[in-house]
Amino acid sequence: MIWFTKWALRNRPALVFSVIASIIFGIFSYTRIPMELMPSADQPFITISVVGNGMDAVSMDEQVTQPIEKVLTGIKGKRNVVAETGNNFSQMTVTFESDTNLKEARQQIQDNISMVNLPNGVMKPYVVLLNTSQIPVVYLGLTFDKEIGNNELNLVDNEILPLFKDVKGVGNVITYGGKNQQVSIKVDAAKLAAAQYPLEKLYTVLKGKNASVAVGEQTLNNQETSIIVTGKLESLEDIQNLQLNKGTKLKDVADVTLEKDTTSITHMNGKSFIEIVVQKDSTSNAVTLGKEVAKLAKDINHDYKGTLTATVFINLADTVLNSINSMTREVLTGALFATLIIWLFLKSFRMTLITIISIPLSLCITMILLSFFGVTLNILTLGGIAVSVGRLVDDSIVVVENIFRRKQGNQLTPSFIIDAVKEVAAAITSSTLTTVAVFLPMTLASGSLRDLIAPFAITITCSLLSSLLVALTVVPALSGRLMKNVKTKEHKPKSFYPSVLRWSLNHKWLPIVLSVVVVIGAVGLFTMIPKGSVDQKDSAYLSVLLKYPNGAKFADIQEGLSKLETILSKQEGVTNNIVQVGNNADAAQFGELQDGNQVQFMVFLKEGVDSAKIAQALRKTKNQFPTAELIANTAGLMGENKTTVSVDVLGKNDSDIKKAADIIIKKLNTIKGVQKVESNDADKKPTVNITVDSKVANAEEVSGSLQAMLQPAVIGNMKIDGRTTMVKLGALKEIRTSKDLENLEIFTQDGPVLLSKVAEVEQIEQPGTLYSKDGQHYLQVNATVHPKKMVNVAGEINKQLLTWDKDKTFGNETSAELTGSSMQSTDDLMELAKLAMFSIGIVFMILLITLKSFRASFAILLSLPLAAIGSLLGLVVSKSSIDISSGIGMLMLVGIVVTNAIVLVDRIRHNEENMTIREAIMEAGTVRLRPILMTALATVFAMVPLLFAHESAMSMNLVSKGLAVVVIFGLIVSTLLTLIVIPTFYELFHFRKAKKQRVKKGTEENHNEFSI
Repeated sequence: MIWFTKWALRNRPALVFSVIASIIFGIFSYTRIPMELMPSADQPFITISVVGNGMDAVSMDEQVTQPIEKVLTGIKGKRNVVAETGNNFSQMTVTFESDTNLKEARQQIQDNISMVNLPNGVMKPYVVLLNTSQIPVVYLGLTFDKEIGNNELNLVDNEILPLFKDVKGVGNVITYGGKNQQVSIKVDAAKLAAAQYPLEKLYTVLKGKNASVAVGEQTLNNQETSIIVTGKLESLEDIQNLQLNKGTKLKDVADVTLEKDTTSITHMNGKSFIEIVVQKDSTSNAVTLGKEVAKLAKDINHDYKGTLTATVFINLADTVLNSINSMTREVLTGALFATLIIWLFLKSFRMTLITIISIPLSLCITMILLSFFGVTLNILTLGGIAVSVGRLVDDSIVVVENIFRRKQGNQLTPSFIIDAVKEVAAAITSSTLTTVAVFLPMTLASGSLRDLIAPFAITITCSLLSSLLVALTVVPALSGRLMKNVKTKEHKPKSFYPSVLRWSLNHKWLPIVLSVVVVIGAVGLFTMIPKGSVDQKDSAYLSVLLKYPNGAKFADIQEGLSKLETILSKQEGVTNNIVQVGNNADAAQFGELQDGNQVQFMVFLKEGVDSAKIAQALRKTKNQFPTAELIANTAGLMGENKTTVSVDVLGKNDSDIKKAADIIIKKLNTIKGVQKVESNDADKKPTVNITVDSKVANAEEVSGSLQAMLQPAVIGNMKIDGRTTMVKLGALKEIRTSKDLENLEIFTQDGPVLLSKVAEVEQIEQPGTLYSKDGQHYLQVNATVHPKKMVNVAGEINKQLLTWDKDKTFGNETSAELTGSSMQSTDDLMELAKLAMFSIGIVFMILLITLKSFRASFAILLSLPLAAIGSLLGLVVSKSSIDISSGIGMLMLVGIVVTNAIVLVDRIRHNEENMTIREAIMEAGTVRLRPILMTALATVFAMVPLLFAHESAMSMNLVSKGLAVVVIFGLIVSTLLTLIVIPTFYELFHFRKAKKQRVKKGTEENHNEFSI
């Protein structure tokens, strides 16, 4: 690597040009790299959403869910299929092994589902694989001064949407809500009979009335002319005036009205609205796009004042910009802290300037490399820069300090600088490569974890390699220029450390015992510290749910919705609220189907408002909703801010499943860290079961006859206000009791007959929602737990489940298993543990190649358990848990802590050429003390801003306080212990050689004394 230094000193003009070019292109790359919230990562599951047409839960389960479940059995990498089936909907979630290619799995699922024959009226299933790159940049709502009708929908489609699609950088614009109106024909049976018009003919009343038929071509006026016969119905009046027979029009026997869809509700601040979701393309900048869309919304409000209002309720541009600004502040603050540490040690402005030049220059080179690799600027890549900023000066510190130390009485000639750099080049190269060797394997992680941490690892790798290049080229060249006139005082080594080191070498038992105690203590602390998930403390909005029991009337749900909207409108601090009820195609394409008895609100708050306090205030209003359960929680990018551990109970008998679920609920309530326990054991829904006597009637004919009388029937489409509008023939009979149903007169082959004569009508209770897992009905018990104790709670539950399984507590055909986010977090932590072991192996290999000594390499690896005890102590002191963030921090430590040990051992190895082992150790410890402390403290203080960093609710916070705590405490403890333990073990590993050298030296001294 010394070749870089020789080239830099011999080609100063080329070096100056390279530096200037790197700065210019680095700044240019920074402005051109796309900014987004998160790197592109697939969710570890695929959802299949299906919307029915008036089908109850049992029918949906038998005719939709089960057939789809059967064709999913052979999907590659599938872990399990969990289905929720309710009235009019079915939603399945397919989870996969971490190494599965989810895009291929999605295509395979689509192909398999295409072979399933679904009942008439059931929508085509949506197979949804969500990716973080699909996270919309802007959500906004369009509200109108009057009810949304076809004219308003035309305005949105023809004028508003094109404006958004024309914005540069927009990849996709999706609308949600705002359904076409529909024509409803409600027949008066008595008037129809009086007009002597058969009911059956009403089903074909539109046939041929609204058509365009090409007759052919004829020669007219000496020209070939097309002849087209067209019939047009373009208004409500056209339908009302349809002639049924002589003297009778449709309006004479039926009410014909234009009404909106009554099966779902989408409101914003109490008014119907159309939601517009704007996604960016793969190359655009989220910040720029968000600003442009927000500006367009203001222009729309100005241009369409009095007609509609565009309200932006989520703009990720603000979030991304705040995150970038926050992380940039942390980078600059960390760089400032590192600079102060260097200045305090060197007490020279010029030398400090030489050292810290590596930070901006390394960052510029990093930006160029990130642009080359196609890595975006997001919360994780910026986090990578933040955690590596202290490490960027490490190599430069060692180079500058060595040149400064050797300068006393010497001229800064090129050959002198080359020798000074050569002395440490192997050490800094080895230490940098070992750190890189820790981060690069992160790209080998599986699934979504890899997608998230790979850009983080690439960023740190690029920055470290850039800093090494700067340390070997720019720093020596600047040193030769700026340090010529720097007066250096003789560096007087401190006497305290050499005394402690000598005593430790003479009393090796103490460092050895200390190391054993440290290892045992680390193991003990690891078992004691809670292991959980990343705690999402901040809030982007409130998630408020009104949950009604099965069988609740739609009118009651509407009333509760209106009441809660009124409460929210009076709540101080609330800016906007949006609500959704019911299922439709818009919800299905996002994989967001829900029980029709649930009212889901998203409540947005003013900046700085205490969201937890408002959530608590909303919970206190639950008494105003006696028939519904009110749930209010803070929420962020990944949904509600709560951590759950789930247990799935499977079996063949519903009663046995229920008993097992009750046992689990009782046990979970006794586990420390569990805050709330509930199950998905849904309420029963009242159902009328009609059993047809097959001897006297046909069940299919009976059901068809009932459906024709009780359910609106689509009899055609027509154009109204330029939009295709559905025409429905309303229900012919209105029933209120099961007795009314029995007295219905249906049509059979033998003529009209009462339903009670051909079938038995009974009222029963059946599940309003059905849950299945891998084709078996099941119940899920969910425990809301403290985020820091999630893995501990999961471990305790797993232990109990094994005991129950061994004791046959649930019976032979009933079982329970741990699932949900706890499994994902445990898998991620295990993945990081595997990566750590792999990284340690690579580090050891690099050490063997560099030092060419097994014992020296092993001595350096002893710094790792020393770092472990420090990081674990830090977690205890800060009351943090072992989660993904702290796990990444521990992985980082593997590379960082060996740096100091390498610098120390490399010097010892160099000294051994002309010194005894004891002398080599003492000299190396004395000489390397200052650069080791400087590099360690520079890294530690550069990480301090992360301890107080704002954790955004709209990110996953993988680079957070837990990571900083682990690195800071681990590095401090390992540095202090490394200065004692590593030299001690190094001499211990060379015990025989060292003993011979001491004996020989003692003999020589005695001989010299005798001669005198």
